[in-house]
Amino acid sequence: MSLPKISISRPIFTACVTIAIIVVGWASFKSMSVDLFPDVSIPVVTVQTTYPGAGPSEIETLVSRPIEEEVSTISGIKRLTSKSLEGVSQVIVEFNSSVDVKYAEQQVRDKVNIAKPKLPDDAEDSVIKKFDPSDTPILMVSLTANNLNDAQLFDIADQFIKPRLEQVNNVGAIEIFGGREREIHVILDRNKLRAREISVSQVAGQVGASGENIPSGKVEQQGGKELVFRGLGEFQSVPEISDTLVNLYGNEVPTRVADLGKVVDTMQDEKSRAYLNGEKALFLQVYRQSGSNTVRVADDVIKQLDRIGPELAKLDGAPKVQVVTNGSIKIKDNIYDVNETIIIGIVLTIITVFFFLGSARSTLITALSLPISLIGAFMIMKVAGFSINIVSMLALTLAVGLLIDDAIVVIENIYRRMELGEDSLTAAEKGTTEIQMAVMAITLVVIAVFVPVGTMSGTIGQFLKQFGMTVVFSMAISWFVAMTIIPMLTAYFGGAGHGAGHSPQDHNTLYGKTLGRLVRGFDRFQGWLENVYEKLLRVTLRHPLMTIGATFMVFVLSIYTVTKVPGAFITDDDSGEFAVTLEMEPGTSLDGMNKVADEVDNILRANPEVNYTAKIVGSLYGESNKSQFYVRMKDGKERGELTTEEFRDKIRKQLAGFTNANPVVKQYDASGGMGDQPFVLNIISADPKDLEASATKVLATLKADPRFKDVDSNFRPGKPEMQVHVKPGAAKLYGINTKTMGGELRAQVEGLTPAKFREKGREYEVRVRLLPEQRDIKQAFNQVYVPNVNGKLVKLSDVATGDLATGPASIERQDRGRYIQVTAGLAPGVGLSDAVNDVVKSMTTGPNAFPPSVRYTFGGDAENMQELMTSTVLALGFAIMFIYLILSSLYESFITPITIMVALPLALCGAFLGLFLMSETLTIFAIFGFFMLIGVAGKNGILLVDYTNQMMAQGKSRAEALVEAGKTRLRPILMTSFALIAGTLPVAIGMNEASKTRTAMGVAIIGGMISSTILTLIVVPAVFTYVDRFRIWANNLGSRFTTHMKKEKADRHVEVKVGSESKGSVESNEVGLSEG
Repeated sequence: MSLPKISISRPIFTACVTIAIIVVGWASFKSMSVDLFPDVSIPVVTVQTTYPGAGPSEIETLVSRPIEEEVSTISGIKRLTSKSLEGVSQVIVEFNSSVDVKYAEQQVRDKVNIAKPKLPDDAEDSVIKKFDPSDTPILMVSLTANNLNDAQLFDIADQFIKPRLEQVNNVGAIEIFGGREREIHVILDRNKLRAREISVSQVAGQVGASGENIPSGKVEQQGGKELVFRGLGEFQSVPEISDTLVNLYGNEVPTRVADLGKVVDTMQDEKSRAYLNGEKALFLQVYRQSGSNTVRVADDVIKQLDRIGPELAKLDGAPKVQVVTNGSIKIKDNIYDVNETIIIGIVLTIITVFFFLGSARSTLITALSLPISLIGAFMIMKVAGFSINIVSMLALTLAVGLLIDDAIVVIENIYRRMELGEDSLTAAEKGTTEIQMAVMAITLVVIAVFVPVGTMSGTIGQFLKQFGMTVVFSMAISWFVAMTIIPMLTAYFGGAGHGAGHSPQDHNTLYGKTLGRLVRGFDRFQGWLENVYEKLLRVTLRHPLMTIGATFMVFVLSIYTVTKVPGAFITDDDSGEFAVTLEMEPGTSLDGMNKVADEVDNILRANPEVNYTAKIVGSLYGESNKSQFYVRMKDGKERGELTTEEFRDKIRKQLAGFTNANPVVKQYDASGGMGDQPFVLNIISADPKDLEASATKVLATLKADPRFKDVDSNFRPGKPEMQVHVKPGAAKLYGINTKTMGGELRAQVEGLTPAKFREKGREYEVRVRLLPEQRDIKQAFNQVYVPNVNGKLVKLSDVATGDLATGPASIERQDRGRYIQVTAGLAPGVGLSDAVNDVVKSMTTGPNAFPPSVRYTFGGDAENMQELMTSTVLALGFAIMFIYLILSSLYESFITPITIMVALPLALCGAFLGLFLMSETLTIFAIFGFFMLIGVAGKNGILLVDYTNQMMAQGKSRAEALVEAGKTRLRPILMTSFALIAGTLPVAIGMNEASKTRTAMGVAIIGGMISSTILTLIVVPAVFTYVDRFRIWANNLGSRFTTHMKKEKADRHVEVKVGSESKGSVESNEVGLSEG
């Protein structure tokens, strides 16, 4: 028994199944997480190793390279990069997308353990982490107060705010930056140390040894009990540190810390400063737990902040908290926009269907397929682990027009049979059964298009997975609805068919005078259109070759126009927020950087369009020459018609005079970062001279090209440094080695942290070093003493020389070779793909061509764009192949599907022309539209060819069958096409600022649907005449071949049969003779 027959004969069962789909689908929808984009599992593992006091060169040699050497032996690595900064090594291992990230993390961990013995003893344990999309902050919160120092502000954030926010459900971590924690400093006097023959390292060692609790073991006692022994030396107060015994000097005279200097309760050295609207602040970044709902977590944190606010106001300094950045706002705006687009699309689709069907009852039945299919899709999405995001919701937006197609085709065929005189039950069963093969083909064709999209490999493949598979899920539900619910509802509630409001007695009713009049007018228009189309079709069939030739010319023209369409991965949106970064020459002090940053901040806030600014000077890695700003503009109405991009250009001009600070104005990343530039070029070479020369050429080329904005690179002049070298022979004569000397100098300048001071359950570092005025080794080189191997102090100038030089502020390597990264933004309207192609051309040909020792790779959006294009071509190839195989299987012919395949590229003609005429950009969203068009174009072709074959099977000539099929299928083809156009119209218009980045998708689909509908109705019949002739010729040829084969087989069969009969006769004769 078929599905339509079951659904009609058991309506209660069908209704129960429908209710179950709706209830489970809705529950799934409410429980799914919400995010901006799908969670992409990128197999990236980072290794961060801290080696305090070491410069970038030492970090590279002693830390980064040993780790690289071991890690590089792991299989499946796509890219290996490292960055050696002052005191910190960062090694980033990026694997191929096919590698499991957990396996990759374990492999990296094992290799780092192998490399550990090669690292310096003072290097801290490496921190190994795999990349997680949840590792980006969802909120940044500022804390400001009156008359509180940095340490007090930090304590409020760390002891009061942070624990309260961590109590919020699904909050992963809270990071504090821009403030300074309390620290206990043991400040020593060089002269007093020299007088007592003591080094800074010795003092630090004794402070560390005296300030610890040491477990001494345990013994068993009578009664089966244990007694534990502990040596207690932990400092109970800050003054107690001053009494720490360092050594016994001279005649057993004790030397204490107080004899060598003083103990100060102060703060950590200042590495960065934070400001909100020019006021000193501290920032807290809030992270969510992996897999949690970003919007819900952000909302819960903001509610908690509202509860904390009044409590903070009662504390000293009246601290205040303010949400600076909120990543959930963009998610809400985009999801709201997509939901709004879906609703408007549904309404427009239903209105379109109503005018075609001319019946409110039949329209309502058809419209029911939309919510059932959409809600049912959430049920499967939940099982697949998908989230509510732009990509998955866009898939449902585009599917609105597709989901109603199956229902339209079915209900149109049912009503056609009812108008021929069949009762509703018979028409519903036979009409659905008659069309079920075509509906199955339509559904499978769409699924065949989107399954390759949902199974693409690579990072882009993971990004597109939810798009492709969401369409597949919704189409599967749509097919089920069309085969069960639609025929059941039509059989019992469908009425008499088309034409409500058409009968004369209905003309005087309210409906007949209003909507009925419009429906009748539209009906007359359809009749006129059918007559025009019939005449046009007959002309086409008389001149098929001319029709095909003209269509080919249109296709060639569309290919030309698409080359003029700029390409980008994702276009910038008018978000009202952006970032500004400053970078002065290496060696710039924090105060010097702060002075320039203050000037820039004042310029930014002087603009009436600016709501507030957040400024960070310096960085956690001690890069005091850098500063970055977050700029939040006022809402759209308050700032007038000025877009974010236009305002960024305005700021570029205002900051043009700060050439010494290299200002860069760029898009802000809503996930929490300052945003990467769309153009990222990595130039790699083992030859430093070739590397620098090639990078210089590229920088000059980009800066001279007006298409590029904010051109920058990570190559910087060296940072001033003093290099201390041990004199030849001094090591042997004085008992000095580089490690001991370097350790002592580090202790004097940077300081050592040998112990912790604990108070009220908190730990604070105890740092030992010289007085501030004695830390400049360059100025006091002849007064500096360092210990030899026996601990005796030796004058530094006797054993070493000090030379002023420059050293790199950072050293960056890729695939075990040094590289320079060049970044740039793009001017409005400039396509990233065109820019990349031109740069590649300049690097490979002409006077600026790279030497053989230099190679390059692209990163960021440029890399994503290349991967997207490669994946798209591959997915389209598989989609076309699957469509052909499906159609060949359904029609049991390798020739008939050729007619339908011709319709596929026709859809892209209008898409290309639409993008060109509307000045849109070819983005990933436009690619989404291309895939949708391929599926729809195949559907229209199937409807036309399938009915033509049915007419020819009934004995009609090819020409008459094509004309009859065209007239009969014109209404459902136009209905499905207009329904898809109506459903996509809100996307093409761009209802608000959040949707501007996706208008290219709507334009591509509408343009493609117009060309696909017109050309399919005209070109497919013309192509069919030739394909059908070829099919007949091939069948005749095949029949002759198979007839010949059958004849030979029959001849052999006759010979065998005759031989057997002869043998049987001889045997019988022999038997007869013997009997005789």
